[in-house]
Amino acid sequence: MAIYRCKQCNFVTELDAQRVGEDMPCPQCQHVNKIWDSTFFVNQLLEKYFALHRSYQRLQNEQKQDAQKAASPTRSEPLPTNEPRDFSNTAALSEASQAQALLRWFEHKRIKVELNPNAVDTTGFFDEIAHAIATDYATLRPIIQQICHAYRENYIGTTIHLANRNADELHRVTQFCRQLHEFAFISRLVQQKSEKTLRLILQPSPPIRQFFSGIWLEWYALMQALSFASQRQLPFSCARNLKITLPNAEVHELDVFLLLDDKTPICIECKTGEYHSQIEKYRLLKKSLGLQKAQFLLCVADISDEHAQGFTSIYDLTFTNPKHLLTYLQRL
Repeated sequence: MAIYRCKQCNFVTELDAQRVGEDMPCPQCQHVNKIWDSTFFVNQLLEKYFALHRSYQRLQNEQKQDAQKAASPTRSEPLPTNEPRDFSNTAALSEASQAQALLRWFEHKRIKVELNPNAVDTTGFFDEIAHAIATDYATLRPIIQQICHAYRENYIGTTIHLANRNADELHRVTQFCRQLHEFAFISRLVQQKSEKTLRLILQPSPPIRQFFSGIWLEWYALMQALSFASQRQLPFSCARNLKITLPNAEVHELDVFLLLDDKTPICIECKTGEYHSQIEKYRLLKKSLGLQKAQFLLCVADISDEHAQGFTSIYDLTFTNPKHLLTYLQRL
């Protein structure tokens, strides 16, 4: 079907799909408007809705933070809490005061830092989708690979074939794709039950493209680190996607960095692709940062438990996969 909406008087009606793209005078006020495909029109409305919803949540968080500041003495850094906190929907971590302890730690080592405050703003849906991928990676890995391939080839979408999947996998894949559409990580989702396929129309947005190419694991690692810090109930400072310059002028990017109680640094580097050739680079980086083996974790998306344990024994680094990341953190 096609949909017609007048921008002047808000008159709405459905028309035959063959009229999509035509210009038509409004039956009520005669203002000329374009006739749209119903699915496209609804997708545009949903994108605007979710954008407004995120803005509304951000404003709510800001008002709540302002109220808390007004009710308590002014402090430059967050205090430890008596109970675990939920960091899944907050802009508080992007505030400058949150990173002060971390900046002082790097300054003490004569390391220059460039922070990306937006990289720890969890009011969007990156952390939710990252959690969905990481917790069912064996099932969803082919889907992510198809999406990445489609982006590399500049395709507008990709088709997920479901015929060879059992009922449980079929349900999980379908639910994940629906979640992608609900949170606007894809622009359109078409399910062909007769052909047992899902057609995903991709979003051209660079942040979404980068997310699927591997940034999803950084988001998951960040949320696991925050969960660990919350369980410890100690003050912390964190950053994601930060750029550092060592005293010898070497420049590196750190995926996730957590400073617990002003004295315990934890660095998590995330890899969704080839990583063997970079092991020595990470070993030298760990040494330059002055971290212990247990404090520098290399989280690899598809490394087996056996390989993670074996590589940890061989190299002066801690290897893990998303499944056991929190377990390794809790050992510190």
